[in-house]
Amino acid sequence: MFKRLIQIIGMLVFIPVLAISCSNNSADKTQPVPYFPVQKNVPQIMYLMLLHGTLVMDKDGYLKVNVTKDLPALVIWPYGYSLKIEGKEIQVINDKGQIVAKVGDTVTLGGGFVPLVSDVEERIGQALPKNAIGPYFISNPQ
Repeated sequence: MFKRLIQIIGMLVFIPVLAISCSNNSADKTQPVPYFPVQKNVPQIMYLMLLHGTLVMDKDGYLKVNVTKDLPALVIWPYGYSLKIEGKEIQVINDKGQIVAKVGDTVTLGGGFVPLVSDVEERIGQALPKNAIGPYFISNPQ
C-alpha cells in the first residue's frame, strides 16, 4: 500500500513538470506582430537628412534602421505606406504598391529625426506604445 502511494505521488509531481517543460519547448514561440507607425497626412515639408543602415525588426516587433547597434532608429513611415508579410519576409510597401524595403535590406531613407514623442504622436495620430523607444526618424516618401 505504501509503495503504491509513493508511485501515485511521484506521478502527480512528474506529469505537471513534464507538461511545463514540453510547453516551454513547443513551436508556440511566435514572432511579435510588427509595429508599423505611418504618418496620418502627406507631409507639408521634407527633411533633408539621410539615414543609412540595415532595416531590422527588434525583439518587440519594432521596425528600425540600425545605423549602429547602439543607435537603432524607429522609423515613422510616410503616409500611404503599408506592411506586407509573405511567409517569413517582412516588406515595406509604398503608396504605389511597390516593395521599397524588406527586413534585412540595407536602406537609405530621406527624412529627419524628431526628438519629442509628442511630435511623433501628432504625426501618426495616436499614442506610441510605452516601450517604443527612439530616436524617431520621420521618413520622406521615396
